[in-house]
Amino acid sequence: METNEGRVYFALDGDDFDPDKVTEFLGIEPTSITRKGSKVPGILPRINSWELSTENIVNNYIDIYEMSAEIVNKIKPKKNLILQAKEIFNVSPRLEVVLWISMNEEHSTPAIGFDAETIGFLGEIGAFVDIDAYKH
Repeated sequence: METNEGRVYFALDGDDFDPDKVTEFLGIEPTSITRKGSKVPGILPRINSWELSTENIVNNYIDIYEMSAEIVNKIKPKKNLILQAKEIFNVSPRLEVVLWISMNEEHSTPAIGFDAETIGFLGEIGAFVDIDAYKH
């Protein structure tokens, strides 16, 4: 029986920057990086990306409010550096929500939303939100 699954991550995306230099600049170790043109199973990345992610949660109940706040709390102390990184590295900040939603009617659907603090911070750094949802 399939259940819900999800994660939230913060990314800095750009066409021509070195993710390792962003790691050094921010002083935060990313969960993953993607380099344009590298071989990633199933895709050929068109941009470079620096990502900091929550754990992948597998549960009947997924709380995006909580997961997004967890990520924002990790990067909030780096707000000024993120703003500088946008200019120095020509990157765009993004908060990504990835969900696999169970089609089992006995399972709860994920709680999808963002608290005021998360929304305020994302606005301050000029980030956009992208939500990818898939049927499980």
